Amino acid sequence: MEKVIKKWSSPGFLNGHWDELADSYFQKREFLELLHKYNPCAQRYYELYCDGTLVAGTIVYTLKIDLFTFSRIPSPFKVQVIGLPVSVASPPIIGVPEEFGYLLSEILKIEKGVILGINFKEDYLQDSVLNLRTLPTILLELPGNNMAAYENALRHCYRRRLRLIREKFSGVTSVTSGCSEFSEEHYSLYLQIMKKTTTKLEILNRDVFRNLPSNFRITTYYSDQVMLAWYVVCQDNDTLFFFFGGMNYELRDRFQSYNNNLLGIIEDAFGSQSRIIDFGQTAEIAKTRFGGVLSERRMFFYHRNRIIFGLLKLSRKLIEYSRVSENPRVFRSVN
Repeated sequence: MEKVIKKWSSPGFLNGHWDELADSYFQKREFLELLHKYNPCAQRYYELYCDGTLVAGTIVYTLKIDLFTFSRIPSPFKVQVIGLPVSVASPPIIGVPEEFGYLLSEILKIEKGVILGINFKEDYLQDSVLNLRTLPTILLELPGNNMAAYENALRHCYRRRLRLIREKFSGVTSVTSGCSEFSEEHYSLYLQIMKKTTTKLEILNRDVFRNLPSNFRITTYYSDQVMLAWYVVCQDNDTLFFFFGGMNYELRDRFQSYNNNLLGIIEDAFGSQSRIIDFGQTAEIAKTRFGGVLSERRMFFYHRNRIIFGLLKLSRKLIEYSRVSENPRVFRSVN
């Protein structure tokens, strides 16, 4: 079997069958083209062909990150990232799983410097790379078909907690629209969150949000015309993905804005007849208290220089995400 690697500088050159290999919208050409235009970070796109047929593909980009970000130690390094160039938990590799190891091993021969592969669902390349745990994403499989069924499925203490959270938003108004309505005020609240976040990879510019396609929508909350919070979700078949949000931190605790944002996403999911919510990879305690369950993600580091690779191995405790959270028992047992 003849295997050929092709490398492209733009998603416009990708094989027309690329999307057929994708598992989520974030892996598809339309979204990759949006990021290539509005979030440029030297993206390059790899395709693997077996006997002329496209069987796998992935994306690599260049970014300066804090290598010890999970240890909260400033440690900026320029890294070649095998990943989607935006902070979502969808794996960056598509196609036939049996071919992933070969594609990744070939990329390690081509790319130079420190290489980070992120948000995989399992380990690859075994001892050739440093496989580590990264932030899990949080998935909520919705019980029932409406909000009333969800609330009825909650244990009493969590149902009471939800009512108290909702009361904080008494008198708050919401507006849902397409993302072309994304404003400077929205962006300023996004930046407030990014300044507080210790695990960010990149900061998106405003144009990314304003140009999101019609399967994305933004919901904004106001109190007396003051913007409290907002969230963007993406509809992908029966899954609703939380994309990003913004928060007025001065008013967050008074209005329980973060939890009400999560509650709004759940209500949104029922309204769109979604079966699953992917809440993303941060604030796992808050999200599991609404019934979300941790879904593990893996990453790996590599450098072809043995000394540097050895130093990475010695630093694994500083690099790896080590926090372990238990899934609380949010829902009543069903006999």
